[in-house]
Amino acid sequence: MLAQKGMSISASTVGRILKRKGLIDKKVTRRRRKAALHPKARFPHGLKISRPGDLIQVDTKYIMLVGGRKLYQFTAIDVLSKIRVLDVYASQSSRNGARFLEQCIACLPFPIGAVQSDNGSPFLKEFERVCTVKCIPHYFIYPRNPKQNSYVEISHGADEREFYQQGNTCSDIERMRVKLKNWMHIWNEVRPHQALNYLTPAEYIKKWQDGRLPTKDVITLQT
Repeated sequence: MLAQKGMSISASTVGRILKRKGLIDKKVTRRRRKAALHPKARFPHGLKISRPGDLIQVDTKYIMLVGGRKLYQFTAIDVLSKIRVLDVYASQSSRNGARFLEQCIACLPFPIGAVQSDNGSPFLKEFERVCTVKCIPHYFIYPRNPKQNSYVEISHGADEREFYQQGNTCSDIERMRVKLKNWMHIWNEVRPHQALNYLTPAEYIKKWQDGRLPTKDVITLQT
């Protein structure tokens, strides 16, 4: 309308007017500026996974207790072999996320090639610092797209059906940790997995290391 009357106004002038009238959300502006300066590595479409450790998906799961209290299960799953690391913490802090990642590095029987997570607070700050120090690429799924972390999400469904719904909750965190570690042992070394042709993750990894798998499995991330 102004252009039709031979008048022009710059973008900076518009910005000053909006700011003066309180129409710009400073928090959103700062967040967008920070995101532009430090872009996240996003979900690797088409990434081919052919070795254990190529991609580890991580996530957290609420453990609901009596009285509305919560504990938090931290989960890491290797996309190819389905082997998992599980632990429980009292909060979803990035410090606990970092501790959990260090545990994964120590426990998994192969080096971690990359990790993938949602955009939640456990996988920011200190978690990212560990990734940087250990030279582990960290991919983030797109917001509100949990299907991109489908392997860990599916494993959480199994946790709910086969573990928590069988009465395996405890308000004492150390006792809960013992229960969860026992379930992790069952998942990795006892329970056969249809996706692994009814091998356990431990058996699959051993056959892969020995070159005794009948075919070489390759997973291509498409979602």
